[in-house]
Amino acid sequence: MKDYNKFRKEQEKHKKQLKELNDKADQLQNKSSEINDIINNLKPTMMNKNNYTISNVDIDKIKKYKKQANDTTSNLKDSNDINVILDKYEQDLKNHSNDVEELKKKITTREDRISDLENRLDFANDTIDMLEDKVDNLQEALDYFKELWNKFIKFLQDKFFSSNKYDDLIDELHEEEIIDDEDLEVIQNEYSSNYSKDDDLER
Repeated sequence: MKDYNKFRKEQEKHKKQLKELNDKADQLQNKSSEINDIINNLKPTMMNKNNYTISNVDIDKIKKYKKQANDTTSNLKDSNDINVILDKYEQDLKNHSNDVEELKKKITTREDRISDLENRLDFANDTIDMLEDKVDNLQEALDYFKELWNKFIKFLQDKFFSSNKYDDLIDELHEEEIIDDEDLEVIQNEYSSNYSKDDDLER
């Protein structure tokens, strides 16, 4: 009777253990489908179609799934009479662990790509800053030469109306295309004391 009671206790213990294992196995199977959905629905990144994006929520789900799979496997290992199930779930855990590792690699690759793009963006910003400085310098030089040109045209204008001896010089400048028709007209007609080469450039 003592042995029978011991057997009954052991039997109840095994039944309870099997029920817990079955419950955990069902939960793990449901989670497995969810993890497969996450993996199957990964979207390629815009920068590289070989890299995939995954949300923090999905990463947490995979971590919880891995922990649950580890716990279930540990319980299965304690049950010597269900080695077949244990083997199946160990293989399942291994497969999903491989999937998790593959996801980690994809995430690392994506992070490396992001880091590379950030470096390129920094370089591009530095280049833009350098080009803006050059544009500012060129604008200063252009403003200087515009002012100088206006002074030169005004000088010729004054000389044209003060004496005929500069006519040949002005004609020669025009023939050599140092001054254009517009400049020549300004010099000869003196139609605007506010003439600016800016106006000519804008036309």
